[in-house]
Amino acid sequence: MTRSADWFKRMRHALFPRGGVVVRPSDRFQAAVLAAFVVFALLAVPFAGVVGSETAAQRGKQATEEAASRHRVEATLLVDGPPQHAVGPDGVPSGAQPRDARWRLPDGGFRVAQVDADPETKAGDLVVVWLDRAGDPVPPPLDPRTASVEGAMTGFGAWAGFCALLSLLYGALVLGLDRRRLRLWQREWTLELDGKTRS
Repeated sequence: MTRSADWFKRMRHALFPRGGVVVRPSDRFQAAVLAAFVVFALLAVPFAGVVGSETAAQRGKQATEEAASRHRVEATLLVDGPPQHAVGPDGVPSGAQPRDARWRLPDGGFRVAQVDADPETKAGDLVVVWLDRAGDPVPPPLDPRTASVEGAMTGFGAWAGFCALLSLLYGALVLGLDRRRLRLWQREWTLELDGKTRS
């Protein structure tokens, strides 16, 4: 029998002792707290689902608003992009870097500003740029699929964090109970030795 199986068996006997099984009060208390924490963790599942759903709804609304207020255009690079093996100030190979580019506005005019250019791109290459209603560069709109994933991850993260908190509390409880059991055992053992010595 594995150590974990033996531990669960001991906890089961502490909660539901059978004839001939000696259970200390601290064992009963520990098993009861463990059972309560398991129930708390199960009850937290629907609450985590609500948190995840709310997050997904909010991020989905954001994705819809951004998709309605942003549009993509092709901008022409005015200078070359970064070298393929360019290294940033932190010593890490850099990816896309800001470079001047020009694009046409809805009113027919042009605007020049910096956009992210991938390594090895050349002046005259076309790059995709997302613009707001004013024609300024902005990040791409949030993908609705990303909103759903973020909602699921947020819900799971909230539940996992709650379970981690319960685990820490249970671990602290077991540590305290074990120290108390050890002190009681040492006291009983000392009294037993004293009794044998006197006899």
